[in-house]
Amino acid sequence: MSGGFQIGKFSSSSGLDAKRAAIEAAKAKALGAGAPAASLVKYISPAECADRTRIVFDDSGSMGDQIQNAKNGVVEYLKNCIPNQSAVAVHFMNTNSWSTALTSNLPQLGQDILEAGLRSGGTPFFNVLKKALEASPRLTRLVAFTDGSPTDFLQAEESDEMVGFYSDGMQDRWITSADIIIKIAKSQQPEIPIDTVFFGSIEYAERPVRLLKYLSEQTGGFFLHFDPAKPNIWKQLKYLAPVNRLALTDGSFRAKIERGES
Repeated sequence: MSGGFQIGKFSSSSGLDAKRAAIEAAKAKALGAGAPAASLVKYISPAECADRTRIVFDDSGSMGDQIQNAKNGVVEYLKNCIPNQSAVAVHFMNTNSWSTALTSNLPQLGQDILEAGLRSGGTPFFNVLKKALEASPRLTRLVAFTDGSPTDFLQAEESDEMVGFYSDGMQDRWITSADIIIKIAKSQQPEIPIDTVFFGSIEYAERPVRLLKYLSEQTGGFFLHFDPAKPNIWKQLKYLAPVNRLALTDGSFRAKIERGES
């Protein structure tokens, strides 16, 4: 990411244009005239940031060749966060060596993500969501994306358990686990919305898609479907960033995003 972050163009209402202008103004104020970003920006502590987002990143084996696209999508998200107003952490499902601390130094986080060597595995979706929700400092929003079905479940609010992919009663355990996640998210003040993204073809993914929609609908978040067959679909993760999120309240605009037309 040489040259620092460049905020990409996005089409939306005048309100979003004003927010983009706020991003540019914040950057200009922080950098000063002609000064390199790395030398002058002073990043505030994550606890002081108004927006504290944790991203649950599916690095399971089924992601395969799409891992790089996923990394690029997270970087696109970071580019659209207002400097020193946003802190972000990334929680990989299998790469346990990765730091999951919130940081307001988003350019460095983006660089680290692009360079990260990931360890593939299963899809411990609920365990990682729970850990992200309970991490400190408290987040204000959770974003989670996956291309498959969870391979775990939560037995109770204070415990977790891994199970096989085709275990008996898996679907019922998904809902039970989702309800535990929803309870944790809604017990916070203010409540924590969960944005969910399904990455892949939904032709044979009715149940996992239903699960992701359930999590987002019950917590006041957004659900998006990204089809990897669409060009540069991961760039659309930028619409989950705080300055762009308002546009997602328009159902027709969400559909346009999912078609890769924005």
